[in-house]
Amino acid sequence: MGLHPLRGFLLLLVMIVLLVRTEGEQSQGSGTFCLTIAGIKTCQNSSDIRLSRLQGKQVGDVQGVVAQEGRVLKLKTVSQKPLVIEIPEFLTAEECDHFIETAHQEGLKDSVTTDSSGHNKDGFKLMDKDRDKKLSVNEMRLTIESGMDIYPDREDILKMYADTGLDKDGDEQISAEELKDFSPADLMQYFNEFLQQQPEKHSRFSKQVWLFPDNSKDRVFDQVQDRVSRAVDLPIELIKMSDFQVVTYGVKGHYNAHYDSSEVNDKIPCCTRRRTRQCRICRYMTVLFYLSDVEGGGETAFPLAGNDIVDMVRVQDEQLMNLYKKCSDANLHVTPAKGKAIIWYNHQVDPDTGWLGAMDKYTYHGGCPVTTGTKWIANFWIKTTDNKLEDLHRMIQFAKLNNGLKQKDEL
Repeated sequence: MGLHPLRGFLLLLVMIVLLVRTEGEQSQGSGTFCLTIAGIKTCQNSSDIRLSRLQGKQVGDVQGVVAQEGRVLKLKTVSQKPLVIEIPEFLTAEECDHFIETAHQEGLKDSVTTDSSGHNKDGFKLMDKDRDKKLSVNEMRLTIESGMDIYPDREDILKMYADTGLDKDGDEQISAEELKDFSPADLMQYFNEFLQQQPEKHSRFSKQVWLFPDNSKDRVFDQVQDRVSRAVDLPIELIKMSDFQVVTYGVKGHYNAHYDSSEVNDKIPCCTRRRTRQCRICRYMTVLFYLSDVEGGGETAFPLAGNDIVDMVRVQDEQLMNLYKKCSDANLHVTPAKGKAIIWYNHQVDPDTGWLGAMDKYTYHGGCPVTTGTKWIANFWIKTTDNKLEDLHRMIQFAKLNNGLKQKDEL
């Protein structure tokens, strides 16, 4: 039997209503979104929604934020440029232990480094800085650093010359003629074997595992996400869509200085879970948890903190990114303590859109080498793209899906 035209029209109308019906979504028009902070749902027009940013006080000043069940977190400003805020006892000892145990269960793997697009670094660019068509020992070091993310000493370069016979005339200058018989593949093979003997010479020497807040049914995870949302005044819908990585470092374990995000670029979109190619990493802010005390070393260092300018030429020339060797030269150090969190903003807030703005170049940071014991941390990256409406729609869609899964579990 065919469907009566009027009934068909009514059915279509009902379907349209169901599609636009919102629970925590646009409930007051196409430009209105309802988001949740501290358990309170607030509806605003998209133009009025802005990424929040804590206001740092003078260095050393402490401000209190009420988290859950009346518990007050103490936020201490340890730097203003970049803004870095330290929160002791953000996590309980039991929560720290829980994340470590979960990481063991999920399986830790060797950490890898990526460029700002999220891809592993590879390929060589000859760093002939003085353009004399020869590579000095220092220029060869820079070539290897930029091409392989390995940080050899002068002695390592000279040993490579001796082992391979690359420096045929022994003048410590590698000419184009000498390079003809030594391909990039040969160089890569040599240093891959080199890393087997000296893994600490890689920019990152650690093990890691990814955990995903948006897929988690872990109550401890839920509690911590809610606490983060309250502390930084950002919607729980955004917090749950962010990335969480547990990392462990043994003796000599470190991570050379780097940025957690990339510069705004209108021609390259931000990476998402679905968009993983031809994109750039976009992380509005970083929340770093210390999951353990460390007997020796393991500080988080900010080499450029407080400088008048960001001089990356000086950073390269003086090897300030090499925290395995230059940790003590950094301007700011944060000492690990179990349960402590530190937060910083990788980006400013765009004054026009209220969303992801210019990158803060002073957030250049890394992990100093562990000298004694073991270090455990968790990186919680709060991610947005530079498309506010796209982000808001994704947040709402996730909230609806997550609520549906919870209701299903309760049945």
